[in-house]
Amino acid sequence: MGRITERELIAPALKLLEKYNSLTTTELIDKLRDLLKPSGDDLKILKNRKDDAFSQKVRNLKSHNSFTGDKNEFVTYHNGVYTITEKGKIHIKNVYL
Repeated sequence: MGRITERELIAPALKLLEKYNSLTTTELIDKLRDLLKPSGDDLKILKNRKDDAFSQKVRNLKSHNSFTGDKNEFVTYHNGVYTITEKGKIHIKNVYL
């Protein structure tokens, strides 16, 4: 598998949140890593950082509002915990079956 894009993380992240309802950022990174098996450049430690490219992409889901923004309220984020919303659950059923 090539580099995993941030966009490619959205569907599996939503599915994991549907399964667990709420996950911390660390839990989401670990579960996505187990599921997607990143390799190559995704495992390289970033310059001046302690984390790899894959974990940074998962963190970017929040910082880039990939699924928590105003127009895409599938997930809430509070005190380091992602929680899927009813809108997110409906979106998964309608789009990712």
